[in-house]
Amino acid sequence: MIFETKTTEAIAAFTLSDLQQIFIRDVDVFLDYLVKNPVPLSKNKNLPPIKWAQSLNSLLSKPEMLTLQRPMLPHYAQIMGLLLLVRSSSLASLQPDSRGNAELHINETLYQQWQGMNDIERYFSLLEAWINRGYAMSVGERISSMDDRFLPGFMMIFGDNDLWQGKAVNDPGFWLRRGKAFNMSILKMTGLAEFHLEDNNRKIHSLKLTPWGQLFLSTCRQGFMDSLKSGEYEDDDEQINLLPAIKAVRPDFQRTFEQPEPVIAASYVLSVALGNECTRTLKISANHLLDDLAEAILDAFDFDNDHLYHFQYLNEFGADRKIAHPAVDDCDGSTYKTRLSHLHPVSGMKITFVFDYGDYWEFNIVVMYGSEETTSEIMVTERKGEAPEQYPDYEDIY
Repeated sequence: MIFETKTTEAIAAFTLSDLQQIFIRDVDVFLDYLVKNPVPLSKNKNLPPIKWAQSLNSLLSKPEMLTLQRPMLPHYAQIMGLLLLVRSSSLASLQPDSRGNAELHINETLYQQWQGMNDIERYFSLLEAWINRGYAMSVGERISSMDDRFLPGFMMIFGDNDLWQGKAVNDPGFWLRRGKAFNMSILKMTGLAEFHLEDNNRKIHSLKLTPWGQLFLSTCRQGFMDSLKSGEYEDDDEQINLLPAIKAVRPDFQRTFEQPEPVIAASYVLSVALGNECTRTLKISANHLLDDLAEAILDAFDFDNDHLYHFQYLNEFGADRKIAHPAVDDCDGSTYKTRLSHLHPVSGMKITFVFDYGDYWEFNIVVMYGSEETTSEIMVTERKGEAPEQYPDYEDIY
């Protein structure tokens, strides 16, 4: 990524405002709170309980004062915004508890790196994580069916609107409804936009980008547009190499997050359920293709492999990923080329296997644990319950 002269000069001269320094402090408060209070997450949306958020909210520089009798976590825009930032940067990650349910824990490796950074390094590293990997699904929401991120997804859809021109938008409520309060909160906390939220963060007034926000986001927008024109990326997960470009113009920006390599076991034990009473336990090599896994699942439930299918899961950043049979359109990869190891499986990870788009059979897969024992074949190690008939009315047709 190459900056224009005006952008290079602005980034070189950039200093954190009081608001942006408060933002960095609040991220520190969030991380310190998470170190002391790892939290179980809801099964459907992977969100912390409201009491956890309320206690954390009281520690922030400007706690949100909600008047609802029964507020829900999405009403706490700052908490949700900070949650998205620590998820997209991997400062916090999901870990399974003893029952296989997800818990949010600090990532010790990344947290140590964070503690060694100065505030400029922290600020730009968090912005880069949000722009490139800030998938709304990681906080239980969705903002776009095409791209779940705010800038490359939602914000770039509308072209050269008033917001990009540095003007107040005519319908700020539209941006709040579609872009979500947590993304709006990130814009405000990082000094990229100015506005006022009210009515328990359900109304917004006078939304416009700050001069810094207009320059910085326009630069990032151009970076995404350049990457699309070059054809460098084949799916909706294009990213911009923002941090190396900043490092080249700022001597005080040297340290960035170094993501550790994922630990991949030799094999994995998977629990596969079809309905509430029928499960099969499979042992599979990490090197097996997902096409092999699809065949093994269907065989374990006495199904014929005569329809299309796909696997769907959330990756470590909360991005919704779909790996499908090569004949299926609109997916992120092929089951003929994707191996189980490419999913970075961890204990407690949930994967959905959808087979036959007519009858739409959903098999729910849970990664039980990894093992260093190798296996050349996919083995069924346990069967519980009788599998349903694939075509229960087949004979009646004739």
